Amino acid sequence: MDKFKNHWDKLRTFYQIAKVRSFSAAAENLNISQPALSRSINVLEDYLQMRLFERTPRGLVLTRQGEILFETVEKIVDELKSVQTSLEEEEQEPIGPIRIGSTAGFASLYLSVILPEFLIQYPKIQLSIYGNDVLPNLHSSEADAVISPFIEEDDSLIQTYLTTFHLKLYASKDYLEKFGVPKHPSDLDHHRLLAYADHKTSHPFSQANWHLTLETKKGSVRQPNVMVNSATGLFNLVVGGMGIASISCEHPPLKDSDLVEILPHIKGPTIKAHFTYSNRTKKIKRIKLLKDFLLQKFRNDL
Repeated sequence: MDKFKNHWDKLRTFYQIAKVRSFSAAAENLNISQPALSRSINVLEDYLQMRLFERTPRGLVLTRQGEILFETVEKIVDELKSVQTSLEEEEQEPIGPIRIGSTAGFASLYLSVILPEFLIQYPKIQLSIYGNDVLPNLHSSEADAVISPFIEEDDSLIQTYLTTFHLKLYASKDYLEKFGVPKHPSDLDHHRLLAYADHKTSHPFSQANWHLTLETKKGSVRQPNVMVNSATGLFNLVVGGMGIASISCEHPPLKDSDLVEILPHIKGPTIKAHFTYSNRTKKIKRIKLLKDFLLQKFRNDL
């Protein structure tokens, strides 16, 4: 970008025009005459020796070179906004919104329990918690952060490990007295199985249904007797003697229940949860405060 260092004003002008695809609209937004904007773009195009816009009856259209330049300048503008926000936050009490996404189970069992303490510490922060099996898209700014397994092949995300969930199989004493205790994975073929949501669909923690394929033939899936899109609902079904389900041994209500671990000699999968946010928001103080708070809670208190 060295060749642009003396043309930053013109680059900002180009960015504003490219956003609205109109000289007249940009002139009104910037309170600058339209001829002055046109001259600025002409100078920039002459300097770069390339066309940035095509004039069409429907308005301005970016050339391929214009699209590349726009994407680059947009990243710089976003970074500058992030830096400005960070500098402003250093001078005041943390304030503003945070939108965090997770599965419905994680939101109800963990976030709703531990985040009130965070809000007591930082009362001017407004939290929005989205619990859904389809996690918000960080790239389209649907949320500021998500809690999910590690997202592969995306260097634009900052992913901080929070905790690990160890999945095991459980049933109630009443169920086992009635239907017997499975001794081998193949015994699950003859038991009532409970599953999280629809095992055929994608889910951030899809390994929760590992017992449906445990030591089955390739491509074979055991059909659950009940499916429920709720971690609490699934747990309650197990407590009610409805069957066998996969539950993490860290599940908060488990310690106060009388559920029995099934097939304890079989090692179940583990799920590593990460606090994930984009490079675009890495300098926002309140995001960092939330990350540090969750790290402390999961590594020390939970």
